[in-house]
Amino acid sequence: MGGNKKIIESGKAHLILCEGIDAYFFLINLLANIKLRELEFEEFHVYDFGGNSNLPVALKSLPLDANFKKLKSVSIIRDAERDAQSAVQSVQGSLRDTGFAVPKTPCCSAHDESAKYPAIKTGFVLFPTCSASCKSGTLEDLCVDILAGENSKSVLVDVDKALAPYMKEDGLRRPHKNRLHAYFSFTNKFVSMKIGEAARSGAFSWDSPQIESLKKFLREMLGKAPCETDGSSSSSSSSSLLVEKSEEG
Repeated sequence: MGGNKKIIESGKAHLILCEGIDAYFFLINLLANIKLRELEFEEFHVYDFGGNSNLPVALKSLPLDANFKKLKSVSIIRDAERDAQSAVQSVQGSLRDTGFAVPKTPCCSAHDESAKYPAIKTGFVLFPTCSASCKSGTLEDLCVDILAGENSKSVLVDVDKALAPYMKEDGLRRPHKNRLHAYFSFTNKFVSMKIGEAARSGAFSWDSPQIESLKKFLREMLGKAPCETDGSSSSSSSSSLLVEKSEEG
């Protein structure tokens, strides 16, 4: 697990569990930008739980932390990967198996008085859509959608032309990563940077409409705004979300 070692920070009542070091630094930079206008976002603590298979371990460790009783909310943020429906069910299963409330859909919060830990609000978000209507993809896909700069779209056209011969069947195994980092390499400012470094250096537009639903979700977890849809807790394994079919980015 990267990013930081302490899973619950003293004085922080709202926890974000995220998948991987890139997501960690992306969220740290997003929160830093929002905090300039909304000081309440200072209450979030971000923790990188590592790979998706480590999420149940992270959730099970929460009650063992000395600061657990002061925790008000737990948000989970990860990639949808190749199968958004499976990603939703995986997160819901991890929450259910560890005694937390289970949201019906992504991007909504849940309270459940019958859960083992009823006082804690829970919610989860899947990259790249960050909304209740989700599709397959990753953080890198979202990053491409929120690139800043007047010429970012024209540079991306050049990137896609350069990558096109390699995107055929049995070609690039991680095209979402290839596309984003090829874009970085086509610039002087962001060449060789990782996502966190690029975020800190101004590669992304934090005012992009593509991340408004993510901001709204975080406000809901703070108790500042209603969630996108009815996100009451569900005890069943099925999900009522709308999953859009798309190729992995």
